[in-house]
Amino acid sequence: MAIYAYGNRIPKIDPTAYVFPSADVIGKVTIGAKCFIGAGAILRGDYGEIVVGDGSAIEENVTVHARVGSKCEIGKNVTVGHAAMLHTCTIRDGAVIGMKSTVSDYAEVGENAIVAEGAVVISKTKVEPNSIVAGVPAKDIGKKVSESQAAFWKEAKKIYQQLAIDYPTKLRKLDDKDFKVPPP
Repeated sequence: MAIYAYGNRIPKIDPTAYVFPSADVIGKVTIGAKCFIGAGAILRGDYGEIVVGDGSAIEENVTVHARVGSKCEIGKNVTVGHAAMLHTCTIRDGAVIGMKSTVSDYAEVGENAIVAEGAVVISKTKVEPNSIVAGVPAKDIGKKVSESQAAFWKEAKKIYQQLAIDYPTKLRKLDDKDFKVPPP
């Protein structure tokens, strides 16, 4: 994994978190217990601060950054989907940020809310707890997170928390000889 200090800004990563070898964690970044940071993710706390709460999953190719002197705060048990972008925002506990979505400066996503895939939560928007937003710009679709959706995401979060436990012992890099078929 690529963990970098930036001046005296040094990441703090709980020993039970898993950071994929191709992820970059830079500067003032705190990663809590049982977090999963996927391949290609970039958490850049060079002049802002990033906090990732316990049990959260930052999936592959997610970018997280914060403005000068500001913070990007991700609560506990949050799922941030593949290729999403978070910038100087607050994501409350249990929220789900869909794949390829964006949550921009000073926006806040409430507890257990869902931001749909590809949605753009523009600057200073407040997404209410347990609500679902979609579109560009993201708008409340008038539905609350159902019991079945909440149950689905609760189980999905457990899968990533288990990956944080399993990856250190189960993931291994293969050499060419490990997967090439020998000539006839």
